[in-house]
Amino acid sequence: MRILLFTEVYNCGGIDTFIVNLIKNWPDDRDTFILVANSDYPGLRIIEACLKNRCLVIRHTMKLYANTLNGRFIFKVVRKLLSPVLRYLFIFKNVLEMRSILLRADADALMIVNGGYPAGDSCRAAAISWGIYSGKPKSIHNFHNIATKPSWYSMIQENIVDRLVSTYTDKFVTVSCAAARSITVRPMIARKNMTTYIHNGLGAIDEESSSGEIAIREEIGVESGVPLCLMLGSYEARKGHHFLLEAFVRVLEEVPSAHLLICGYGSRNEIEVVCGYVREFQLENHVHLRGFRTDIAKMLRTTDVLVVASQEYESFGFTSLEAMAHKVPVVATNVGGIPEVVVNNEGGYCVASTDVSSYAKCIVKLLKDDIFRREQGELGYRRYRTLFSAEAMASKYAEVIHGFPK
Repeated sequence: MRILLFTEVYNCGGIDTFIVNLIKNWPDDRDTFILVANSDYPGLRIIEACLKNRCLVIRHTMKLYANTLNGRFIFKVVRKLLSPVLRYLFIFKNVLEMRSILLRADADALMIVNGGYPAGDSCRAAAISWGIYSGKPKSIHNFHNIATKPSWYSMIQENIVDRLVSTYTDKFVTVSCAAARSITVRPMIARKNMTTYIHNGLGAIDEESSSGEIAIREEIGVESGVPLCLMLGSYEARKGHHFLLEAFVRVLEEVPSAHLLICGYGSRNEIEVVCGYVREFQLENHVHLRGFRTDIAKMLRTTDVLVVASQEYESFGFTSLEAMAHKVPVVATNVGGIPEVVVNNEGGYCVASTDVSSYAKCIVKLLKDDIFRREQGELGYRRYRTLFSAEAMASKYAEVIHGFPK
């Protein structure tokens, strides 16, 4: 079977990891994959490097609503004012343009890999276009974040698009129970009772790729043995940088030698906001900001605690799983699907997203007690291997794809 994956993404992160783990661990070697995505998706180079010849990547250059009238502030204002009409004209245009792109791939099945819902409008357009033009089984719509409610001024338009997408979709599959429940804010989809979830999975750790000289401590000037916390995530406000830094001030009161490394994808403005928080809390000597990195395995080998401070719209929290796979304990917030991954005393702690004091205390407890920290790392690893393997995830998606009506 030729399986077509379609996505629209503008940064590196969880979607790249998901696609790589899905294809690497796919149970049927007879199946082949084609990935179609916007040409300015930076994660495509990561996917190609990891998968080599196992997936054909097609970059399209269609004009999309997401990158129209960007840049200057006045352009963004104009786009906001025009959005109740402009956005849906783009979706209609993309449905027509998508016909040749999708049919040229000559695939037997289509799975949309959407960052959330509604998220990428071209993802919704692809589902409609495939349903109208392909003559093949309806597509699977896979979404990776909490579904969001339409604004009042776009409610009618969104209901129409949702109705069309659900008409041409066989099943909506998301990454957690919390994300599946969130689809209730899209009544045209929810009432069809066609949404389920498959937890994300992570492949077995390649010890060779995660071994070797660790340069990150040298890079940030932190010696071996000095307590180091790591945050992996984009610089979006929803990731909770302010909450984390406020908590880290309290951590330093108990563990004054501790350092915090933050790595992730972000715009210049987003990163500058976090820099402002660092200055606000006078943490310049203890907090280090870096961009997106691909050497996560090596970074986790030299990390004591992974911190996840998300405040909203967190459907799963893949970085927690990566830490557990490397026997690194996690301190996370109880947002969205995170509590389905991180459970108290089974690899770390899951704390209320408003409780700065408890969050800091959990970090301190892990940093101060080496034996307890190692125990939690082992428990997290056991949880990962039991519940969140990439093999189990890929097998479940294969069942969904091959279960298409003929």
